Amino acid sequence: MRKSRLQGPHQQTQCLKRTSGNLIARRGPAARQAMAPLALALVLLLAACRERPLPPEKILAPPGPAGATLFTLDPAASKAWFYLRADGALTRLGHNHVISAPGVRGSIWLHPTLERSSCDLQLSVNEFVVDDPDERAATGGEFAPPLDAEAREGTRAHMLGDSQLAAARFPLVALHCRQVSAAAVGVVLDLTVRLRDRDAQLTVPVSWQRSGATLRASGEFSFSQAAVGVQPYSALFGALRVADEIRARFELVAVQR
Repeated sequence: MRKSRLQGPHQQTQCLKRTSGNLIARRGPAARQAMAPLALALVLLLAACRERPLPPEKILAPPGPAGATLFTLDPAASKAWFYLRADGALTRLGHNHVISAPGVRGSIWLHPTLERSSCDLQLSVNEFVVDDPDERAATGGEFAPPLDAEAREGTRAHMLGDSQLAAARFPLVALHCRQVSAAAVGVVLDLTVRLRDRDAQLTVPVSWQRSGATLRASGEFSFSQAAVGVQPYSALFGALRVADEIRARFELVAVQR
């Protein structure tokens, strides 16, 4: 007696392909034409039975510390901004840039003992907006003058390219709270930032306020592009370049789950 053998999804797919192929090959043209839809239907049925991907909020909410309350970010109300300045001997020929990052997603675990709180956030680099006229006007000062569409598109293409964010291979920037420390005003977060295929450490001051089931957090800080593994744009042997330091600002809204 032949022993039966359990088959995994890959073996089942191969078996199905062989079986349907053999059935069609053994018959004439008319039969092959009639059997083809059946074989296709069987393949689609098998594909439909595969495990469905988890929704984003499930992916972004890893287990938090015991006793903490989970808050999930509202992407429609959570946003970050990055301010880049021109640098070098030919600064007058360059532009300052406002990069806005809408739709910040993630989870915040708020613990009664504040130092035991945690967070995990994600930014989609393909959603970054470069030099939106309204954002530049709102920022004001040296950022206020609008840039034409061609300049904006060129800057964005370079930013998402392989030499910078490499968005095609690394579409997300992930931030994880390693430590939360109470401060005179708000808290200070020690963050691990995964950008491209490299981890970097940042320290970020945060002001926050809880009102019932809603948590609001905001802050402003500066960081070095080189520190997070990005080489600042440079041309003409460095005479025209983007400054290494970036100023960042964020406003987050999270709702209790």
